[in-house]
Amino acid sequence: MDDNCKVISVINMKGGVGKTTLTKELGYFMSDKKEKKILFIDLNPQSNLTQSFFLNFGLRHSEDLNDQANDTQITEASIQNLFDASVIKDLSLDKVIQSFKTRSGGSFDLIPGTLSTIFLERSSNASNMEKSIYNFIDTHELRKVYDYIFIDCPPTYSVYTVAALLPSDFYLVPVEPGIYSVLGIQMLEKVVSAIKEPNAVFFKEKPLKNLGVVFTRYKDESSYLVDMIIETKKLKEMDIYFFNEHFLNSKKLIDRPDYFISDHDDARLSDSLENIFTEIEERINGL
Repeated sequence: MDDNCKVISVINMKGGVGKTTLTKELGYFMSDKKEKKILFIDLNPQSNLTQSFFLNFGLRHSEDLNDQANDTQITEASIQNLFDASVIKDLSLDKVIQSFKTRSGGSFDLIPGTLSTIFLERSSNASNMEKSIYNFIDTHELRKVYDYIFIDCPPTYSVYTVAALLPSDFYLVPVEPGIYSVLGIQMLEKVVSAIKEPNAVFFKEKPLKNLGVVFTRYKDESSYLVDMIIETKKLKEMDIYFFNEHFLNSKKLIDRPDYFISDHDDARLSDSLENIFTEIEERINGL
């Protein structure tokens, strides 16, 4: 195993917390500004991460009906091909991984999601899906290729959650400040334990660790709720780490999926990403 590569699942059992936005902005920033080799894996059946990149770079899958413009290129790369493969070692990388160039000359890769994956969990192949990401990374030695692999996870306990966590070294928890956030954090820890216990062999050499909670869509008026969550007795007993830096609220990040912070002169949001990146690396080194 190459210790230089870190596989991080970005996960929360609650939807609508800015998880996908944080994933794409953080990874894009790291590839564009920090020259890190990044692979995104879109494991969310809604495929919002993929659609954001496709919209920005003018790509689509052949079955996509919402964009038939002549200036969009068709890519066959998808996670569906990975899940459908009977033999991982015979699966060519271009059937799974799509490469991109950032505006300033950086590069990153994506395993695109497809909306059709929402039906895969009910297929007879569902049990094999759990190990498919782990096997794909291992067989193609992707830990020797990338510095970071980010896995965007669905907000449910499903076969996709297991498939994400088995290859992961860490998981990062985006949380929007709110009164129900404490329950979401507690539920996630139970899910992680439920996955780790019967799959202990996968975590023998790389114990799965919680990088911490990053508060997302943060506003000045969020400080009271943040303090309340941090001071919750049960979370203190669980020894949850809370990031000092917050991912700031921004209307344009919500309204414009093709907007990338690193492509614009926005010191407020860029500083937020810079500080989160620094804290993640410090946290990893500390663990």
